[in-house]
Amino acid sequence: MTPAQLHQIAREERARRKAAWSAAGQGDTSRAHQDDVIWSNIALMAGRAAGDATCQGRGPRDWTLPERITMARNAWATACKAEATLGTATDDALRKVAGLFTLFRWLRPMGWSPLFAEKANG
Repeated sequence: MTPAQLHQIAREERARRKAAWSAAGQGDTSRAHQDDVIWSNIALMAGRAAGDATCQGRGPRDWTLPERITMARNAWATACKAEATLGTATDDALRKVAGLFTLFRWLRPMGWSPLFAEKANG
């Protein structure tokens, strides 16, 4: 999957999440804001890798290891939930789930796994 495709997946997921928070009447909560910041950073990181001009001009330029782990953990949880909710029976569901898992693998710091409590190396 190309960086441009990962950027698109991240942007679509961010928009979907914003709409879901809003539809639940929680769009202005601190949890919704925190979630949007995480997905904004994910989309920004993917956009930078894709060479998107808008993303190149935005900050932050780098993320700390705990921030990277938070982004990866969030993408992993989203992919797992999408797989449980959508399944993989249709081509659209399969593409979405596969894309989210690919985004997670791209985001995760080397040596870190959401299945273990240890921190990543380096």
